[in-house]
Amino acid sequence: MPPSRRSGSSAVDVTKQAIIRYLVRQGWAQQNSRDGSLIRLVLSDDDARPSVNIFFSVASAGADADGAEVAAAAETIQQIYGLSESALRANLVSLTFDKILATVPDDFLRYESIELRAARSYLNGMKGIIAASATTVLTGERSFRRTVKEAKDYADGCRFAHTFKGSFGLAIESPVGLNNQTVMPFVEPELPLGRKIVRRIAVGLQSLRESYSQNDLDPILATSEGLNANMCNELVGIIEGTGIPRIDLSFVLSPEWEPGVPAPQSFKIESRYRDILKEAAARLTKTDENADVSIFGRIVNLHNVGDPSDLMGDDADRIIQVNWDSPEHGVIKVSVSLGPASYLAAVEVHKQGRPISIQGKLQRKGRSWVLLDAKDIRTTSA
Repeated sequence: MPPSRRSGSSAVDVTKQAIIRYLVRQGWAQQNSRDGSLIRLVLSDDDARPSVNIFFSVASAGADADGAEVAAAAETIQQIYGLSESALRANLVSLTFDKILATVPDDFLRYESIELRAARSYLNGMKGIIAASATTVLTGERSFRRTVKEAKDYADGCRFAHTFKGSFGLAIESPVGLNNQTVMPFVEPELPLGRKIVRRIAVGLQSLRESYSQNDLDPILATSEGLNANMCNELVGIIEGTGIPRIDLSFVLSPEWEPGVPAPQSFKIESRYRDILKEAAARLTKTDENADVSIFGRIVNLHNVGDPSDLMGDDADRIIQVNWDSPEHGVIKVSVSLGPASYLAAVEVHKQGRPISIQGKLQRKGRSWVLLDAKDIRTTSA
């Protein structure tokens, strides 16, 4: 194969690990060399074809060498399965990304195209929906004035893929990565942030469908894992900004996560939903002063006034401070009083530099912020 073709194959922008996972799913056998330096993928022979081997080095030999291995493997896979480069890329991307596919029906196209302002309104709206969904996943808040930085960063990291054949289509790829977690058989793996974000969007859209059909806001308001006020407003923005009467949405989820769970139902963004979305946004914006909030951020200070060698027996105050990018107040430092076990866990989290999520009632005391009745303390790798 000429070098130019091989160079083109390397543009498939995937890793060795993704190709290995893909081939194993296709029925290839994975073997390791005796010295552990090589991985061999074998497609057993049959009556029509002799066995095929693909090799990867275990240790990285540098970007050029790794790229050559990926390019050679991609070229072989394309030849065996009769795939184009774009088709192979789609298959590989399906392992590490969840996709939100939007299709504009032919009836709403002019000369097989849409206006740039319509495309811009849709993409900006979907970016806002993803960031708003991420903010609720991270903070638990269903209404906020500011999107947290981690949510904005995640939305910015999503990819706008090639349009797909058929009716005019736009694809957004939400990164979820490969599932490399090792867990006990009876323990569910921790879902990546990307899957939680897309699931919330899909669940929220279904609650919108139910609310509209029942002429009742309760399905939206009662679905805690669904829409928040900001997502409702972004959907209204898409409806009003694109000027397209209907946009068909569907979801393609990576089989790496929740393999036994059905894919979300498709949904049609239509102008008929505008009014109920506005009502839902207004209702969700009404805050309950007694409602719990979830703070999310890194621990910046730990304070224990008792005997540090006897944390479990000493009932002295143990306080941590968390830097939280609050949707309502911006970046604030929140003090949280913890019990012995939670404090020890917080110390370990602080050592590792990982963020922590804590639920409780936020109060302002003078210039300081405190979180009372702390519970649901979780760590994350985000």
